[in-house]
Amino acid sequence: MKWIFLVFAGLAVTGACNNGSNQEQQAAEIPLEQQGKQPVGQTIIPGADSVSSAVLKIEDDSYDFGAVKEGEKVEHEFTFTNAGSEPLIISKVQASCGCTTPEYSKNPIPPGGEGKVKVVFNSAGQMGKQHKVITVSSNATTPNATLHLRGEVKK
Repeated sequence: MKWIFLVFAGLAVTGACNNGSNQEQQAAEIPLEQQGKQPVGQTIIPGADSVSSAVLKIEDDSYDFGAVKEGEKVEHEFTFTNAGSEPLIISKVQASCGCTTPEYSKNPIPPGGEGKVKVVFNSAGQMGKQHKVITVSSNATTPNATLHLRGEVKK
């Protein structure tokens, strides 16, 4: 009884595979003019082939605040430009720690325009050497960029 079931299951799978290849063969026989000039099985992503795009260029991606006393707040502004030919849109800026709060330009930055990411580090309870990473997500050709905040917190 089990053998009969396995034989029928095998035939069903083989039949399903043949139907799929017949559909592909039929689609391949349709001239490109009738397919909207899109080859079968190829996905077209809008704008993927365009040369123009946004480019996030950061002047200095690292800031060393030196030594501070515990409890002090350190502020720094990272400056960047859009070196591309499309508007740059910053979608999210996230710090690696809750002790670091980022603020950023929320309006689209035109080509050649400048934007800022302001970072405030609260050193309360953060003793010793510090290295905080801030991730900037955007529509740039490289969608994620990292900023670094370094220093030491002393008593």
